[in-house]
Amino acid sequence: MAAKVTSCFNFLKEALILPRRNPKLFTPVLLLLAVTSFLVTSVHVLFLRSFTDDMVSHLIEIKDTDPSSYRYAYLMEATKQDAVIAIPELIIALALGLVVQILAFFAASTTYSGECHTLAKLVREISKGSTLRGPSVTVAVVTALSLAWMAVLGVMLLVTMRGRPALSVQGIVFVLALLAFFYFTVLAVVSVAVSVADEEYRGVRALGQAWRLMTRVRRKEGLVLVLLAYLLQTVVNLVYGSALVYANKSMAACLGMLVVYAFMSGAHQLFYLAAATVYYCEAMEEQGGVTL
Repeated sequence: MAAKVTSCFNFLKEALILPRRNPKLFTPVLLLLAVTSFLVTSVHVLFLRSFTDDMVSHLIEIKDTDPSSYRYAYLMEATKQDAVIAIPELIIALALGLVVQILAFFAASTTYSGECHTLAKLVREISKGSTLRGPSVTVAVVTALSLAWMAVLGVMLLVTMRGRPALSVQGIVFVLALLAFFYFTVLAVVSVAVSVADEEYRGVRALGQAWRLMTRVRRKEGLVLVLLAYLLQTVVNLVYGSALVYANKSMAACLGMLVVYAFMSGAHQLFYLAAATVYYCEAMEEQGGVTL
């Protein structure tokens, strides 16, 4: 029994070892992840946090406001104005993060297969032919599904908040939908790893391959991957929360905490993406390379 439990974590050990095989590649990838994280969070904290905070407060107030009142119309207009500023920031941050994450996926996949690239050589290899087509299509599909799911969750949250009982059917459905969304985000990461490792899988096919892997072939390891994603992210977010506390007291201390957060976030992303890649590659090796 102990051996079976240990085997569920073997792919994490391999993911930890992977960067040591080619530090010349993984060191700059880690720095790119950290720098991207620092730029996104520092711009948000320094310039855009007030807009997002206002938007959240307006949304909270809207739920208790009469839709026919002047106040309701004012809150809706104010929310739209805040969204015009906040949404482009979200899109830019998402695009930057995805570009660097795809680079990290390729670093993990090529290193696991035995290749030893520098960052410049890896970028040249990726830019050749149709290598990026598969991951790009998959990223587009999972991003569209994630945004649609988030929109549905937002509507469900508003409906739940309008309900009077503390524990309602709407509330239970919302919690279940939120948990399913957490699982889907990890499934989406694995699907991108699929399309990077196997060029024949892209978009919905890659998502289906990841679904079969996580629900039929390696369910225990898939659960470990889900827990890894959110437990480590929770620890990293505590540092970000500390930075926000310092934002109103000392900007130097806030930026210092953001630097710490950025490196922790970069390390977490690198480990998590490497784990998702190893998770898929090991499953394919066990299956002899056949379709799961």
